[in-house]
This record gives sequence, C-alpha cells and structure tokens, in this order.
Amino acid sequence: MSKKNIILKKKLKKLLNKLGIKKGSRILLHSNSAGLLQFIKTTKSFDTFFKILIKQIGREGTLVVPTYNYNFTKGCAFDKSKSISQVGAFTNYLIKKYNQNRTNDPIFSHLIFGKLYRKLNNCKNEEVFGRKSIFAHFEKYNFQIVCFCCPPTKMTFLHYIEKKMNVKYRFNKIFNGKIKIKNKYKVIKVKYYVGKRNVNYKLKDNNLLKLINKRKFREESFGRFLCYTVRTKYLANIVRKKLSKNQYFLIK
Repeated sequence: MSKKNIILKKKLKKLLNKLGIKKGSRILLHSNSAGLLQFIKTTKSFDTFFKILIKQIGREGTLVVPTYNYNFTKGCAFDKSKSISQVGAFTNYLIKKYNQNRTNDPIFSHLIFGKLYRKLNNCKNEEVFGRKSIFAHFEKYNFQIVCFCCPPTKMTFLHYIEKKMNVKYRFNKIFNGKIKIKNKYKVIKVKYYVGKRNVNYKLKDNNLLKLINKRKFREESFGRFLCYTVRTKYLANIVRKKLSKNQYFLIK
C-alpha cells in the first residue's frame, strides 16, 4: 500500500468518525469525486473510500449511493448495467463493479449495499417522490444523509419534502419510456415532480446553510472541501416548518 493511500485512509476514517458514521449506520451518500482526487488522482481513491465506508457501517448498516440519469425524460431507454450515472465519477466507478446492486428506477436509480437492500430495492418507482418511493423509505428508516465534499443542495431528498409540501414552483409530469429488465425492454410510466419553466427552481445554499448546527446538521472539513450530514427525519421536520411559512425557502 502506497504512503498516499495510507494517509488517505487515515483522513477518511477520521472524517467518518467526526460525521458520526458507525456500525449499523444507514447512509445516503452524495459525493464529489474531487474530494478524493485531491489526495490520490486515480480510481484507487474511489476503491479506498468505498471499502472504508462498508467496513465502518458493518453488516447491520446500509449504504445507498445515487446513480441518477435523466435521459429517460428525453426519450432514452434505461438499462441499469449500461446507463451511466450523471452524478459523478465515483458513482460510475461503483456501477462498473456492482451494477447488480443498482435499482431499476429509470431516473433516480441508486446502488444499495447492506441490510436494507431488499426492502429498498423493492420500492415502487412509478412516482419518483411518492409515498411508496425509495425517498419515503429514507425518511421511514431515518437515513443519515452525507454530502461528501459537496454542498447540501445536492440532497435530492429535499425534492421529496417539496413534493409533500406541494410547493407552487413544481408540478407532476408523466414520462413514458422503456427500461430493460432481464434482457427485455418494458414500457413504463413515471410521475416526476418537475420544476416549472417560468421559475428558477434550483435549490440555493443560502437558507440551508443557516440550518447548520453542531448537533443535528453538521459541517466538517476534508482537505479543501466541506462535508455535511443530517438525518432525514430532522431535515424533513425543519424544512417543512420553513416551507409552511415560506414556499420559496429552498430556492430564494
């Protein structure tokens, strides 16, 4: 093992401990590959990160990694073994090695590792942020969202909260398309809560960063980047309260 890799392992273990990740943790991981590449500029850093995470949470834990691809909304078929992830190099590295762990949601697919694999893999994907979706299960099981070297606006779970609060700047839209299951293509309909064209609906950091505290919504540094962590139930509760007072809390 190289000296650089030994140093990276120590830094990662220290970070995971600071973030409160331990045996039995249920982690929803958003990531920025640059956070790893700042120390080792090869995919060796990806492998090191993944293995340390899996070891840290143990057999009772669950790790979920987003592997989103939005081409289904443009008429492209979804094949979980071939459709690339559009949310980072680290996620594509994992797809190549563990595509069998990827869900068949044609837009918001995830790689799932650990104890809750079967329950999460069986979630309904007809309505992206619906009551039976994987995002509803993230809240049910009180997952710990980790934004590794990326801002809290990367938390897709926030769109699930927007859906539950029926914000004025988003609406349900039906997309028809094909997904590949067991070497055969199947036509499906997916309801996706999309933003209205006449509104700048992209999430903003301003108000989210004001919610950070030392106990339940934490910020930790990793090299030249910042990492964030928060539990889904706490985040849902506090953001719902904010949205009930101001529908545009997340985007202005």
